[in-house]
Amino acid sequence: MKIKFISLALALTLCLGLAAPARAAAGYSDIPSGHWSEASVNKATALGLFQGVGNGKFGRGQPITKAAFVTALVRLFGWEEVTPAKASFTDVTANRWFYTAVETARANGAFAATSGAFHPTDNITREEMAVMIVRSLGYASLAGTASSYPCPFPDVTTNKGFITLAYDMGIVEGVNGGKFAPDATATREQAAAMLVRLYDRLYANSSRLASAGSNTKITVDTPAANEDDELPTTPLEPIAELYAQLRKHKSSGTDMSRAVLCLTGGGVRTITSNGRIVSTDTLSAQEVEKILSGSGVHTYYSTRYESAYCIYKPNSYQSATLWYQSEESLAAKLQLARLFGVTRYTLS
Repeated sequence: MKIKFISLALALTLCLGLAAPARAAAGYSDIPSGHWSEASVNKATALGLFQGVGNGKFGRGQPITKAAFVTALVRLFGWEEVTPAKASFTDVTANRWFYTAVETARANGAFAATSGAFHPTDNITREEMAVMIVRSLGYASLAGTASSYPCPFPDVTTNKGFITLAYDMGIVEGVNGGKFAPDATATREQAAAMLVRLYDRLYANSSRLASAGSNTKITVDTPAANEDDELPTTPLEPIAELYAQLRKHKSSGTDMSRAVLCLTGGGVRTITSNGRIVSTDTLSAQEVEKILSGSGVHTYYSTRYESAYCIYKPNSYQSATLWYQSEESLAAKLQLARLFGVTRYTLS
């Protein structure tokens, strides 16, 4: 299916809405005024992610089960419910209250698609929460990139990439002594805090600017095509390189709220003949649109790079590979930027 191209003339503002209905937040008797979790707990309640445990209490300090956390994740992402006739796990059957939530989360990649038992009533650990959040965002591969960076927590020995990425995005924090306590049972207020941080970043607005002006510019170079490549690979702002730049700026103390992500609005085309590169040029958004509207153009999308590309023959003896900015690729890059607190961008 051909991916719709976004032209430079389109003034795009991405605003994602949460499917779960909002509810009025009420104070809980076990959440003292001024407690570190007060704002998160109240907002998580208002968003419909959590409910109290009864008698006017939230359940501060109580553990949260895997099933309860998965249910909150499904509500946050607003995923369409999945209720298969055959259960995926031996201990998550259709008669259990969390059956649809677990199956929906599984279908959306929140955890590895394994068979056997899920252990839904086990208390979830801080590590498991971080991993589920990163997987739910579709960043399992990006966590592999993050594993090459130093982990901020000395007590993390497994899933380092997932926890590093969640930390870089500001979703998880450490505990006393600068440790993460990955195997510690997560409490209900810790889960609420993580999910509210995720919500605030994920559902922020991305605003397009005419120019970056004097703001800090975040740019990502387009890789050059190599002679030995069977397919000329010149994706625009590859997602792993974009993550590296966002991480670099944040680590160096850049005020991410004043940064602007500078993206390419057109595309990069490479012409080959008999397996050899003839030329590489940069096309405008209008030129890309014209090519995509032509006949004999085959469009593709690389989730590895989060970039669209097409292949066509400009004449009988040459082949062209064009990597371009699509609606899908733009949305993916803006989402990652928002998770780092960057909500403004340019297309040029």
